[in-house]
Amino acid sequence: MIVESKDFVRSGLKDFLSNITTDNVEQRYRSLSYYEGLQGEMETDLGKYFPIKSIEVPLIVQNITSKLINARCIGYKNPPVRENEIYLENVKDLDQTMLTAERLTYLLGSHLIRSRFNEEDNVLEYDQIIEFEPIFEARARQPFAYIYPIYNHGQARNNEVVYAYWSAEEHFLVHQSGRIESVNEGNVNPYGKMPFTVCHRHPYTTDFMRNGASDIVNANLMINLLMTELGLAMRLQALGQPVITGIDSASEVSLGVDKPMVLPEGASFQFVSPGANIDAYLNAVRFYVDSVAYNNNLKVKWSIGREATISGESLKMAEIDLTESVMSDYQMIWRGVENRRFEIDRIILEAHNIRVPDEYSVDFSEPRFPLTAQEEREQWSWEWDRNLSTTKDWLRKYNPDLSNEELDAKVAEIVPEKPEESKESTAGSFLAEALNSE
Repeated sequence: MIVESKDFVRSGLKDFLSNITTDNVEQRYRSLSYYEGLQGEMETDLGKYFPIKSIEVPLIVQNITSKLINARCIGYKNPPVRENEIYLENVKDLDQTMLTAERLTYLLGSHLIRSRFNEEDNVLEYDQIIEFEPIFEARARQPFAYIYPIYNHGQARNNEVVYAYWSAEEHFLVHQSGRIESVNEGNVNPYGKMPFTVCHRHPYTTDFMRNGASDIVNANLMINLLMTELGLAMRLQALGQPVITGIDSASEVSLGVDKPMVLPEGASFQFVSPGANIDAYLNAVRFYVDSVAYNNNLKVKWSIGREATISGESLKMAEIDLTESVMSDYQMIWRGVENRRFEIDRIILEAHNIRVPDEYSVDFSEPRFPLTAQEEREQWSWEWDRNLSTTKDWLRKYNPDLSNEELDAKVAEIVPEKPEESKESTAGSFLAEALNSE
């Protein structure tokens, strides 16, 4: 939405909401439907390609969208190390929020995170804004305001929708009819800054709203189409299609193992099966999935014919493209998002009398692939031999919910009575021997 100036935003909102187009919105909700695996939505899309009321087999829908998106978006799989203790004490579910935001950003192209202060718990929470509209002044590169709909559970989307409006100066609700509803005195934004962190999948090119994973969603539809056709071909090939020639009407012909069939002279009856090569069809489906995965820096590991065991190093080399893409995302997307979100959060917390230091750093880690049991034992033994880790480190990794007191008790159970050696050194050697003897 573009307005001549901020002074005309309210009249512009009325005109915009009364004639709002939904093409972009519908595409975003379609992508979400495929990501969530909503069977009804996928069958509706698939039904367009099977106009016959009965195709003799149920429509087959697969959810590869969620699989590919989650496999690609692993930047926050291992949470980054953030440095600002006071800030982290006053935010809730930050790691989960950022993992969800990463996946939604890759799926939708552009995504908003709203920072919201919960006055009951005195903590900062986050909302994922799926549907939103940026508002620009003419020839402006960045929006000066955002609007987004507020839906109630069970509310139909065709009812009159109420939108929340936020700019650096104002905050109010606006009905689709144009009526303004105040939420605070003077419709003032109490923070002096919009409480949103925008996440873009791509750098700014031609449009503020970036393109999402439309290739994956369309591939999901194609796979559903191919799988439904495959099911139909397999059924017809197994049973065959009965065909009678040489007679004008088959009204008196009935099929059944206990029913004799009498045909007039010159007539014939046979079952005709399609000549499709099922194996070739399956290979075509796999090739289609492989090509889409490859375009998103992924490799599909099929259950049939895969190797029994793959070392962590071999897996890392096979996924080198994915690792490099995730590391690039850290620099191109998520480091900036982390810093912008922190600045917004700090302003909101200070508005609620919680002082947060200005210093904030984020240390992202390179994606780690699982080691084999032998590689993991060798890694722990190497670290213990060089005093780089302790028994408590090992216990903490596999029991992250244990308190320090419980960890000390566990260490005491492992350590044999050897007063001439330190407890940590003895425990490490004892545990190393136990691991190597397995």
